Amino acid sequence: MPNSSILMDVEKVFFVSEQSAPAEILEQVTQATANCSLFDISVQDILSGSIQLSTQDYCILYLPDSFNFQVIPQLAKAGCIIALLPHPNAPQSAIGFGIASDMADAIEDCFNQEQYTVDMLRCNNELVLNSVELGDFVGLKPVRIKTPSLLASIKSFGRRWREVRHQIPFKLTLTTQKGKTITTAATAVSVVAHSSNTRFVQHLIGESNINDGMFHAVFLAPRSIRQLFLGLIKNTITTPTRLPDFIGHVRTGGMDLTTHKAIVYSIDGRELTGDKLHFETQEKSLQLVPGRYLTIDRAAAHGKEVFRTQHLPTADAVPELISKTLPWNIHAGTEEFKELYQSLRENAITSSAFLTLMALSTMLATLGLFANSAPVIIGAMILAPLMAPIVSLAMSTVRQDQSLMTQSGKTLINGLLLSLGCGSLLSLMIPLDTPTAEMSARISPNLLDLGVAIISGVAAAYANSRSEVAKSLAGVAIAVALVPPLATTGIAVAWMDLNMIWGSFLLFLTNLSGIVLAAAITFSWLGFSPFRRAQKGLLISVIITTLISIPLAFSFANMVNSNSWNSQLQSIQFDDAKLGNIEIIHQTPLLIRFDLIVSQYPDETKIALIKQQLEQKLNQAVTIELTVVIKH
Repeated sequence: MPNSSILMDVEKVFFVSEQSAPAEILEQVTQATANCSLFDISVQDILSGSIQLSTQDYCILYLPDSFNFQVIPQLAKAGCIIALLPHPNAPQSAIGFGIASDMADAIEDCFNQEQYTVDMLRCNNELVLNSVELGDFVGLKPVRIKTPSLLASIKSFGRRWREVRHQIPFKLTLTTQKGKTITTAATAVSVVAHSSNTRFVQHLIGESNINDGMFHAVFLAPRSIRQLFLGLIKNTITTPTRLPDFIGHVRTGGMDLTTHKAIVYSIDGRELTGDKLHFETQEKSLQLVPGRYLTIDRAAAHGKEVFRTQHLPTADAVPELISKTLPWNIHAGTEEFKELYQSLRENAITSSAFLTLMALSTMLATLGLFANSAPVIIGAMILAPLMAPIVSLAMSTVRQDQSLMTQSGKTLINGLLLSLGCGSLLSLMIPLDTPTAEMSARISPNLLDLGVAIISGVAAAYANSRSEVAKSLAGVAIAVALVPPLATTGIAVAWMDLNMIWGSFLLFLTNLSGIVLAAAITFSWLGFSPFRRAQKGLLISVIITTLISIPLAFSFANMVNSNSWNSQLQSIQFDDAKLGNIEIIHQTPLLIRFDLIVSQYPDETKIALIKQQLEQKLNQAVTIELTVVIKH
């Protein structure tokens, strides 16, 4: 049954088409308006003004988009009620006004849906039926309809990826009616009056209404192919639930958008060229009977302006992005990490606080090494301030900032010399000259220590660049242990033990080079420097780390061999003896230290037989040092 609230106050019903309406459609409309006067008119009658319309007239449009955007403003000005039918050349109208694709359903909606007073969105004084598009959303473009199948999404992914690689961002400046302004670089912009029929936009910004006095602008502004690639994959397999970092959203009632050069844009598929777009919302200006897919809240309040553009590229990142196709990796502008950069500059300074903490942490580590106390050494690790200038050095490496590199280098050298001096002086005051287990643990570095340094460098760079995880820096300091190797070197200098000096200082250099290399790569990956600027510093860091890795590789190989030999020796079965606490020293011939657990003291023949069995098992000559343990 027709909705009497629509036809009750209607004087005339006009069916508007291009020339003459198709007979079958006109017949269906005639049947629905059996109790009203129906007039079949041409669109030219409306555009020419030969038909006088009033607020008591009802116009049902069967027109392509190319006429709807011209006719609807005139009908709105006359104050008459309008409804739309699904014309084959009116896809934008169908999306914008929620029109059913089935003609019978659409005609039913014309007389059974409620009438609403809604807004009209204009761009450069032209009516926007659905959307205004700049650039290409390459698969992220807002579209009405149900979610496509996973198979369909995967099939289109390859095509989208080919398009992504050739995209060049354009510079734009937008100013809202509230005076908020941003200049950024984007690859695409989509402006829609509401999100009710745009699945992608709806999931990002939530529900909105065609009668809330606002419209939405969504900006696709990736900083790199990697960032966009990951976004495409996520969009292919999932539905977005929050605004990604490369998407911006502005909700406003008016906006001026200017591009740095004339570009091609489209209003509902009609291609135009220009560098200035003016958007405005004409509130409550159209009497509409919507289609079934357009949900309208009659009580919708006037919306508040929303400006979510904090992740979009700004400042010095914009000129670099618009000069070429998207880079592979992200690049943050200097202004966007100004606070971090300032913090790293402060950390690179040789301050009195740095020197004080350096001296205290070294003395604490030295005492802990002599006391063979792991908790004391851990305390020294946390107290040590050495990680700060090392992270600053890593940033200067990727940014090729000579002043920061010089300052952080000086601070590192000052800290190094102070640490060696404090460790040596304190060691001369302590009447002990035997290495403890904690000292011995820091004189034989291998590739595992380099692995710890690399992971710690990644963690340090990430924690410094993310304020919310900065509290994890204490854990990084404990893991990488910068000061204890230096304290061990200071002790070795006091004892004049060259092997101990070499081993402990190599561990420090391992930690230093590993952290700088990994932190530099992490900073570059996070976008704090483009790769072409960072590559020189990264290459030097890779070369230094590779050179340091050579003795570490030999040490690691020795450790692997020792582990294998230890297992072989443990498997030897003796008639009345057992080996314990086996220690293998790499020298020529191989030195094996162990406890010989026996029931009675062995004679020379017994010891010689044991040595012979060890040599046979390892297939090489050995020297043994044993401690006899009598067990009754």
